[in-house]
Amino acid sequence: MLGFFRRYAQMLRAALPAQPAFAPVSESATGVQVERGIVFPAALKSRDSNLTPYVDRLLELSSSDRLPSLAIIDAGAHHRPAYRPLLVYSWLQAFRLVYETLPRSDFGRWEEGIRPWCDLLEAELGDVAWPDGAMSAALGGSAAEAAWTALALHVAGKVYVRDAWIDLASHTFGKLIKTQQPRGTFLEASPSDSPEAHWYHELILLHAAAGYAVQTEDRTLAAAVARSAEYHLRETQPDHATAQPWALFAFIWNPTTRGLAEQVVHAARVNQPGAIDGVSLMLLADALYCVELFGV
Repeated sequence: MLGFFRRYAQMLRAALPAQPAFAPVSESATGVQVERGIVFPAALKSRDSNLTPYVDRLLELSSSDRLPSLAIIDAGAHHRPAYRPLLVYSWLQAFRLVYETLPRSDFGRWEEGIRPWCDLLEAELGDVAWPDGAMSAALGGSAAEAAWTALALHVAGKVYVRDAWIDLASHTFGKLIKTQQPRGTFLEASPSDSPEAHWYHELILLHAAAGYAVQTEDRTLAAAVARSAEYHLRETQPDHATAQPWALFAFIWNPTTRGLAEQVVHAARVNQPGAIDGVSLMLLADALYCVELFGV
């Protein structure tokens, strides 16, 4: 297993540019690009990277009363529910990586600047109502946002030594486990639901669940992650739902689904001629981070 993980770690690290390029092509007074989260792959690739251009505006906005109303969009001006927690998670992971190498002045700004974004995530997580039984695929966007918010708050709880955030994350993923269906899905689709939209949200949920399970060594959730990954192997075509490498680590983790991991990486490369998009770079970096937790 370690040999396979080592091969993937080498491949993923090679796919990440030394200093990912960022351009605020879609930003406005009311919108921030999720691609600022490529601070994560930049920090993962090199602890000595210049990270200021990625987070300068995030730091400026952290004390603004506009923070709750900001739209988190991508370079194409599209909004996705998971974008805000994905951005915060990526920023937090970068902070963990450069914790000891940031200049003291930057360390203080980062530590103070990230926290309001985490407070906002905590407030928004309380708005998601989890059913006692199955979660409808029509609510897939909300479920995906909640799972990623929980993952971000878990990391935030570690950074700020805040047990309430760690407990809230654990509680959320406990609810996610209870919604899993016998065939492995986290959502229950009806005949009127678009298969591609359903698969897309399942992949986003699976990515968050796998990241949380490996970082917390949660064996119950890890088993749910394996069942979900095997559902995709049996019944879906991930590259038909998205060209972005959502759930890549989940497929790498499970020996049965490693063929899907190859397909996901291939889709990210082939369907994105030229430079890989920023969201994909964040997802590749997260897969690399999770693989490297195994000591490869």
